[in-house]
Amino acid sequence: MRTGSFARYLAGLDRAALTGILRVRPDARTRPAPSGFDELATRLSEADSLRAALPAVSRDALAVAQATAVLGKAAELAAVARLVGGPAAAWPAALDELLGHGLAWVENGRVYLPEPLAGRLAGSVGGGRRAAVIARQMRVDDLLLTARALGAQPRAGAGKPELVQAVLDGLADLVALAEVVRALPEPARDHLDALWNGVGRFYLTYPSRPDPGQQGLAEAGLLLKVNERWELPREAAIAAWLAERDTLVTGRPELPLAGVGATAGVGAAEDLSRAVAALLDEAAANAINALKMGGVGPRERSRLAARLALPADVVALGIDLAFAAGLLGRAGAGYAPTPAYQEWRAGPPARQWAALATAWFALEHAPTSRGENPDEKETPPPFRVNSRAGLLRRAVLRAARGGYSVRAAGGHADWYAPLHHYDDEARATKVAANLHEAELLGVVATDALTECGARLIAALDEAAGRPGPLDVVDEVAGQVGDLLVQTPGAVILQSDLTATVSGQPSAAVARLLSAAAVNESRSTAAVWRFSPDSVRTALDAGWDAKTLLAELTALATASGRELPSSLEHLVTDADRRHGRVRVRETRCCVVADEATATEILHTRSLAKLELARLAPTVLSSPAEPDEMLARLRKAGFSPVEEDETGAVIVEERAEHSSDAPRPAAASRMPARLGAAELAAALLAPGEQLDLPLGGPRPSAQESRPSIV
Repeated sequence: MRTGSFARYLAGLDRAALTGILRVRPDARTRPAPSGFDELATRLSEADSLRAALPAVSRDALAVAQATAVLGKAAELAAVARLVGGPAAAWPAALDELLGHGLAWVENGRVYLPEPLAGRLAGSVGGGRRAAVIARQMRVDDLLLTARALGAQPRAGAGKPELVQAVLDGLADLVALAEVVRALPEPARDHLDALWNGVGRFYLTYPSRPDPGQQGLAEAGLLLKVNERWELPREAAIAAWLAERDTLVTGRPELPLAGVGATAGVGAAEDLSRAVAALLDEAAANAINALKMGGVGPRERSRLAARLALPADVVALGIDLAFAAGLLGRAGAGYAPTPAYQEWRAGPPARQWAALATAWFALEHAPTSRGENPDEKETPPPFRVNSRAGLLRRAVLRAARGGYSVRAAGGHADWYAPLHHYDDEARATKVAANLHEAELLGVVATDALTECGARLIAALDEAAGRPGPLDVVDEVAGQVGDLLVQTPGAVILQSDLTATVSGQPSAAVARLLSAAAVNESRSTAAVWRFSPDSVRTALDAGWDAKTLLAELTALATASGRELPSSLEHLVTDADRRHGRVRVRETRCCVVADEATATEILHTRSLAKLELARLAPTVLSSPAEPDEMLARLRKAGFSPVEEDETGAVIVEERAEHSSDAPRPAAASRMPARLGAAELAAALLAPGEQLDLPLGGPRPSAQESRPSIV
């Protein structure tokens, strides 16, 4: 590995260029600090580091890297330029991109790649043996036929060395060979494509009964006959790769402007934060049910969507984001809020949104498009999915900065993120899912990045070069703090027994409404409805009428109104009825006044309980107390449960919480050196690299993958 040469190249960069490389290659900045350029070159050339960096480059830059790998020792600047073709300015820009990512360097007019990268790319373009190896094993008469097929005119009686050279010369000009491939008849081209798609193995076929495709390739000199077998040389495979496109580099796509001014995105951002808050509030009161193997299934998501009056896709997105942000975790057989939820719930809107948006930007899958293969079953949230949707998301959104059309950028996703590995249909599906989620989050609106979206990306890119550990959520929150300001939620209690809630209610108000009312709709203003059943549920859970009326009155007063008399009467009447019928476990007894006991005994819907009168005020049944309570409530009565002594049992509805550790994608960026600081230290001869790291190294659970 020419790390010494690479080290000399890095040492010759100015501070800005070196800082740029270190910014986009954060794994090179982990401690201990590299002792010098030799160690830095080694870090940048490691296979894992290269594997992480390569997906971030454009299709043009990837093509230049592939061309360099293919040419090997012949990768002179002029040779690379001729191989990739394209507009005059396109290939230098692509080379500059490679240099800026520390994926290549130039020395004495030749382009070099780190050896692991060169080997990987060369194999991806064309496998098999080179013609120089194969030709030496060929017979003279076979060499003669191949040389003539390639357009050579060997002299009569030419020996094997001369014929070998004629074949190699005919296969040496890869650009010309690509033109030969493009001119092949369809059967031969199809046969070549079938062989080329077997990248990484020898391409051996038997000539005893050649088909038209194989015959066409042999007649074009693209198959070499060795030991009564045809073999496809690497040069022909490379020509097939070149022939796929008219030119390997095209230049950066020209995106149209969005045609509309950028909005702030505040409304959608606030709506999404409120939706996640409602989801977590519900999970605190009633843990989200999990499937046996984990994850939240479609039925439970549908229940949550109906309960919270939220679209199904928002519920799925909210589960994924809450889990990725460390706000939701496993709790027994389900999912419940983590300790971080309380701090998040009480935080300002800017930090609430920043936690969710940062988690979404870093996710590798699209929460609203979890299927990677149409034949596979859905992986339920919040399980991670092995996906390249996140790669597409980050590339497309960054491409749209500056007011360009987001959808147009999505249409060129192949150029911005060439290593996504999706077919056309799947790629379009993932791009559409990403844009839909961006709109739900307030990152995109009317085909353009919003102000919130632009500041999110800017804050994350800036944080990528800063010393760590670093709380990225704080960085993003600081950028959007003037857009997402604290606006107290307002609650209007109305005489039709509804409560209209604008803004995000406090945790206490949300707890009150969740206990005593049912959500009917949720948009800019949510609507909650009080009913005899909802108030009875609150009383069952331990609320008393006095406390309930006091808190409702305080809500009404805060909005400058009086408590509606209809709501007061509803609570009073529910309290009057509550407990008049009592269920005592004997398996079981119903105790009530004589008139009510008689009414219960003669209620047709309760016939299956097999009630019998033991006394004027006592009924018995073989049913369990829980079943008795449920059936009596369904029939319109308001029973309470008693213990063996006759004391009322309060149905405790404890808030659920999870003590699961924060997932890897939490808000902290791992400990690493700042790009500018490390560049300055490396370029200062003789100075010891003793750089601050901004605090102790976080644990593995606290660390998060880079989001650049």
